[in-house]
Amino acid sequence: MSFTHLHLHTEYSLLDGLNKIKNLAKRIKELGMSSVAMTDHGNMFGALEFYVAMKEEGIKPIIGMEAYLHNADSLGDKNLRRFHLCLYAKNYQGYKNLMYLSSQAYINGFYYYPRINKKLLREYSQGLVCSSACLQGEVNWHLNTQNERNVMHGARGYEVAKEIALEYKDIFGEDFYLEIMRHGIDNQHFIDGQILRLGKELGIKVVATNDTHYTLQKDASAQEVAMCVAMGRTLEQKDRLKHSVKEFYVKSAEQMQMLFLDIPEAIANSQEIADKCNLELSLKNKEIKNKHTGEILLKNSPATPPKFKNTRLYAQNEGLDSVLGVDLESIDDSVYFAHRCREGLKERLQNIAPELHETYHARLEHEIKVITDMKFPGYMLIVWDFVNFAKQNGIPVGPGRGSAAGSLVAYSLRITDIDPLKYDLLFERFLNPERVSMPDIDMDFCQRRRGEMIDYVIGVYGRHNVAQVITFNKMLAKGAIRDAARVLGMPIVEADSFAKLVPNELKITLTKYTDKDGTEKDGAWEKEPKIRELVNSNQMAQKVWEAAMQLEGLNRNAGIHAAAIVIDSQEELWNKVPLFTNDKVKGVVTQYHMDWLEAVDLIKFDFLGLKTLTVIDDTLKLIKKLYGKEIDFATMKMEDPAVFETIQTGNTLGLFQIESSGMQGLSRRLKPSTFEDIVAMLALYRPGPMESGMLDDFIKRKHGEQKIVYPFPSLEPILKSTYGVIVYQEQVMQIVQKIGGFSLGGADLVRRAMGKKKIDEMLRLKKEFADGAQKQGYDRAKAEDLWELIVKFAGYGFNKSHSAAYAMLTYQTAYLKTYYQHEFMAAMLTSETARVESVAKYIEEVKNMGLEVVPPHINHSDNDFSVSEFDGVKKIVFGLSAIKGLGEGPIEDIIKYREKKGKYKDLQDFVGCMDFSKFTKRSLEPLIKTGSLDGLGYSRKSMLHYIEDICEAGRNKDKAKELLSDSLFGTLEDAIDTNTVLFKFMDCPEYDINTKLDYEFECMGIYVNGHPLDQFKNELKAIKGVVKSSDISQLAIGSQCMLVGKVLEVKRKISRKGSAYGGVEFLDYGGKLSFMVFEGHLNTLESMQEDIQKGVPIAFKCKIEEREEKKNVRIFGVFSLQDASTQSVSLKKENPKQQKESQESTEQSQSTDIDLMPSVIDVCTPLVLVIDDKDTNPLLFKEIKDMATEYAGERELRILVQDSGTNYTFVSNLKVGSRIKERFQHLHWVG
Repeated sequence: MSFTHLHLHTEYSLLDGLNKIKNLAKRIKELGMSSVAMTDHGNMFGALEFYVAMKEEGIKPIIGMEAYLHNADSLGDKNLRRFHLCLYAKNYQGYKNLMYLSSQAYINGFYYYPRINKKLLREYSQGLVCSSACLQGEVNWHLNTQNERNVMHGARGYEVAKEIALEYKDIFGEDFYLEIMRHGIDNQHFIDGQILRLGKELGIKVVATNDTHYTLQKDASAQEVAMCVAMGRTLEQKDRLKHSVKEFYVKSAEQMQMLFLDIPEAIANSQEIADKCNLELSLKNKEIKNKHTGEILLKNSPATPPKFKNTRLYAQNEGLDSVLGVDLESIDDSVYFAHRCREGLKERLQNIAPELHETYHARLEHEIKVITDMKFPGYMLIVWDFVNFAKQNGIPVGPGRGSAAGSLVAYSLRITDIDPLKYDLLFERFLNPERVSMPDIDMDFCQRRRGEMIDYVIGVYGRHNVAQVITFNKMLAKGAIRDAARVLGMPIVEADSFAKLVPNELKITLTKYTDKDGTEKDGAWEKEPKIRELVNSNQMAQKVWEAAMQLEGLNRNAGIHAAAIVIDSQEELWNKVPLFTNDKVKGVVTQYHMDWLEAVDLIKFDFLGLKTLTVIDDTLKLIKKLYGKEIDFATMKMEDPAVFETIQTGNTLGLFQIESSGMQGLSRRLKPSTFEDIVAMLALYRPGPMESGMLDDFIKRKHGEQKIVYPFPSLEPILKSTYGVIVYQEQVMQIVQKIGGFSLGGADLVRRAMGKKKIDEMLRLKKEFADGAQKQGYDRAKAEDLWELIVKFAGYGFNKSHSAAYAMLTYQTAYLKTYYQHEFMAAMLTSETARVESVAKYIEEVKNMGLEVVPPHINHSDNDFSVSEFDGVKKIVFGLSAIKGLGEGPIEDIIKYREKKGKYKDLQDFVGCMDFSKFTKRSLEPLIKTGSLDGLGYSRKSMLHYIEDICEAGRNKDKAKELLSDSLFGTLEDAIDTNTVLFKFMDCPEYDINTKLDYEFECMGIYVNGHPLDQFKNELKAIKGVVKSSDISQLAIGSQCMLVGKVLEVKRKISRKGSAYGGVEFLDYGGKLSFMVFEGHLNTLESMQEDIQKGVPIAFKCKIEEREEKKNVRIFGVFSLQDASTQSVSLKKENPKQQKESQESTEQSQSTDIDLMPSVIDVCTPLVLVIDDKDTNPLLFKEIKDMATEYAGERELRILVQDSGTNYTFVSNLKVGSRIKERFQHLHWVG
């Protein structure tokens, strides 16, 4: 008798299901089963991956979901409990309804879980089969009166369960089934007979299921390890949670038949449901082939190009029917697209020499034809529209990104701002008529205003027609070893050494795997013999390895792609993809990963937030404000010698893409003197070109130290700008076209083939290239040699279109730093206000440039960093927003009243203007401590001493103003100048310089008017190998150095093993740093307490080590300043070739990732609140959230919900300290 698994959780039941889809498909095939269902908790994340994997194995996939359901009429109701319910798609209508239900569960029904209600279920039940689910299903829950908690929360027994079963039967008819499970759980046994009785009485069929969470029974231990990973526990800890049985695996049909020998019809009914479910999906750009028979089940078909929503509206508004002499109804995307391109080129040609116009027109018409033939005008208009909105509304847009910069159409539509003909950029690199694929235009927008762009497209297309894109964070090879090692109790040093044996390669796996092209690739086991030696000789290592292999590839959690969005101009997205959202997400998010979006006929757009655009925009606004001058980079010639000189000096901090230490060194070596040099520099600063010698050859040839040789003289026009070195992918295409006689489209196919390195394909193309060269009169042998050279460098070639577009931003930032130093650096500082370490770095750069920074003050500071003149000298002024704890409201008031009535004359004037209902002591104190009230009649010490009196005077003034506004004036604003605050208190002598500096640091996180170490500069000079904490990232692994600075705090702690160690808070010229010291050095530090309290610097002898892929500071010596001067260290800077910097950086984060606290420290492990599903209480969670600030710490708060044998772990965004357990002693805490 056949059996189909209908209650199965894949790896997309996050932190619960361990059924990896590919392994699951193989296992189902091995068991001889012809069909299988997926029912992940409340989501459809893995539906398409599951569908394709099963099809490829010749198995019928049944797409389902274990939904959460409640009984309130309002979907968003927060009072009624939820139940489980399994739903399966019979056909495409059922699949669409399932997507809609899942979407609504998140969008309108989410409350801790995505929930639907029966009202919605009844309306969208067509095409669905339904089963009653597990012990948490509504029918089963009411039957289970043996469970006291159920009874306490409303379980009413058989009769109520009967009513509910009839309700489901009314909705689904014969497509409703009662599930029966036999895992050896007592509560299941208790309701077993009642389910059968219900089925018999009501004429509802009973179906046998197994609540499947992992593939093999032995995988139960892997799920325990995964649970421990989620909770931050180890297997040895007795208070960890575990399942009571090990029966949640993929059982064979025979095993299921044995379990249900007494009711064989329950087994047969599983196949009856499978027979009802015959969903066929027409996926795009996917070929599905049966792996065993070779039968093609789905042919590859292109995605449907999108249409622009507003074509007719815009055409009508522009009177285009009259202009073109056509009927408005005949104006479609193609007509309007061509019109907009031609009009755009007219504007561009105003800045281009007339003799070139014909060339531009010809190129444009060629591109228009290709884009129209490929049916992409709608796509281009969608991009044009939102870019046009950005530019019309002052939202900075990048000059271009990726291959789109090679399109003249994009340039004409002002999607890009780099002239592709001027810089020899190729359209075929963007769209190849010989290889049909969707265009992909990524856009950079001002980081601060990216949200406005998303709001715009939502406004145009609809809230449910635009979505961000989901991502899944997976457990990768090294991380899986570390996680497994921690859970199994392997010492951290051994675990770290074990993980480091895994080769540092992109996409490395633990064992052999097959890539997307079907090529088998070796994993760490095959590549590193030391791993095999360790695992074969060490029992603990063997256990860790086996567990890690089970964990590898599992989804840790879901996230949101940093840039990607999808837009559907024709219908709501839930018709193609299920959606999700929660309290942290603005708008909606696709449930399918970006790799599957094109398969369901959706096209992705990338909206990237680029900090540099914000900096440039802020700089230009400062220039206009101060000098009334507008700078137009779009028409600027990028050939100013002074700008190149700035880059050549290597003082490139703040310059886009070239501010790292490695790029600073390269700038000095290469000494770019043309814009093309900058383009090449960005393309060459990558591991491949540096390791292959391409970069060195380029520099030597530029400076005349190496002869420039061209393989054929006819290649000089192609390679001249890069001194004969093949740097770009476009050059590869042009060479293949020029010598081999290929079309540019064909040359692009050659370029792609070289990247894939398929031997048979490469041999065929080599012959075609040599034949073509010979036909054109080139020497065949030389042509073949050239082919090998191209193949060698093609793998290192970079996309010139992208490099050129980004080089424009490099040039623009260099220009601003050259000619508007104050304004540019003020904008840089504003962009980093939230990152204290970066502010300190840029302030140091400002000082190195000979510029002066003025501390914040209420009489000359704006919200952000600004530029003002003091006695005829320009200076950068700290923004008030840099002051911690001041708040937006008080800042707005300070600036507003200053602009209205002029500078504040004295303290009384200032207090008289502020509204003390929102301007409190908490706002006043940091203003005093930072010197922002200096010069108003009182010392900082005096104002802090009498701060309560000042606030009381302010509150009394507010009362008087209110009285005046009610009796004499119309509003409080009218009364502002009529009430003077009169108070006088004794002025005290000012604080000493060290106290002032300490207060500055307390309120701003940096020192402005000096540094505590300044008085020890001579002593610091006597110490060898001193490195600032901010420069640690530039040191090589294994390097030694001296860190010298002020010790802010030393905390003695005890590790889990009972040994003492110390947590050190340290401050030097580079900023703050946290690290640990072992007991011996801790004792030394404690003996130096007198010096530490006086602020005398302490020296730490350090070694830079690698731990968990991050640089880690290890302390192996603690010295006084005098003793440190006798020490020597081996200081090694990192080789620039080891600095792997991505040209694709979106500048989301520019901090150096250095792990300075080892993971053995107790405070770094998560703190888990364990709570039963039935005891979830929103008020309790709210109270915990409210108390999280008071009990803030470094431990990640997680909540583990127990739900009838299944556990769900939720990672909160709260960081708490262990003391929170004392506040909620009645709860069950783990950790």
